[in-house]
Amino acid sequence: MKEKKKIQYEAWSKHLEVTKERTLYSSRRMDLLTITFCGAGIYIIFETLKEINKKTLIVDDILILKLSGLFFLISIILNFISQHTAYKANKLEEEYVTIKLEKIKGEEIDKKELKETDKKVDSFDKATGVLNFCSTIFMLIGLILIAIFNYSLF
Repeated sequence: MKEKKKIQYEAWSKHLEVTKERTLYSSRRMDLLTITFCGAGIYIIFETLKEINKKTLIVDDILILKLSGLFFLISIILNFISQHTAYKANKLEEEYVTIKLEKIKGEEIDKKELKETDKKVDSFDKATGVLNFCSTIFMLIGLILIAIFNYSLF
């Protein structure tokens, strides 16, 4: 293998190693902050509803409280879906890099497969970004609504 190709091969090999680490990280990781805030918010809402049902807490309207819970729940669902899309993107990136390494070694590759794999990686990356953004927005709306509800009690 020529020196230039060897350098390319080593760079892509390192990239593959990092991509595999990200894949593993994606499969294990939850966006802890979102899950924690939303989970805590839902717990607070259930406890508040319990007190309202016991008549120890009197409120005129619980719509804001229920909406807050809905936003927290949607945020968690979006977060779970984004974990799946991130995992898929990283697995496909592994495939892409593997094909690139085969090409650098001088092996025959399917250029169409390479291009399609790259497009899929981009699609899953974009989906993950959108889902993470939406999950964060829904979490923030849930936090704002629960704060408004809490403020209205005083």
